[in-house]
Amino acid sequence: MGFATHKGPWLLGTVRDTTGDTVGKIENCGATSVTQTFKRNYAGVTTAGVSDTLCVLPAGAQITSIHIDTLVAFTGSTAANLVIGDGTTSNLFWTSSDVTAQGRLAMTNAASRLANWCGAASDASPNGIGIGPNDVKVIATLTPTVAAVTAGTVQYTVVYTVADSSGAQFPASA
Repeated sequence: MGFATHKGPWLLGTVRDTTGDTVGKIENCGATSVTQTFKRNYAGVTTAGVSDTLCVLPAGAQITSIHIDTLVAFTGSTAANLVIGDGTTSNLFWTSSDVTAQGRLAMTNAASRLANWCGAASDASPNGIGIGPNDVKVIATLTPTVAAVTAGTVQYTVVYTVADSSGAQFPASA
């Protein structure tokens, strides 16, 4: 299997340069969306909890979605509370959620964290700076309550858009 790297954007379609303002004359340039997936069997994890590095995001990336899928329902503990952060702030990207039931967590929990996904806006970067100027670890911390987990598997998928080749975050401002 080959190995390749890419630092966006992609020029899509047949129009190389914009000439005018009508469709067919405007270039279609877009950023690359990427996913990284991490799966963890939590059987045996105690109430002391455990932290795992899900992935490392490149500088300037913007998180567009986080999928948290409980593939095997949890047993043994009455709750399995999960947060996702960067190692410094434990719940930077996802606030506490119970993942004991099989299925996908709703994104409603992430609403208060969206500014951390997109980054703060500034005059220099009106659409936000993404995760910032440095690569960032994305870390999930799971803490069972009452007892150790006897069964439970979660798959995490972090979806993000990479910065363009200049290091600026996409989309560029108008």
